[in-house]
Amino acid sequence: MTIIETLGAYAGIALLALMAATPLLVELDQRFPATRRAKAAERERPMPAGLASA
Repeated sequence: MTIIETLGAYAGIALLALMAATPLLVELDQRFPATRRAKAAERERPMPAGLASA
């Protein structure tokens, strides 16, 4: 096998593994959405003195 064929075979195997893991990744994303962490980090970030409202 040439180098290009070998790389193609590895890329194909990686693609199949990613396709097999997609349902698990989607389920984890629905169960633990990243937006919660982003919103929590936004709330914890201190507001600059000039922008803070009274």
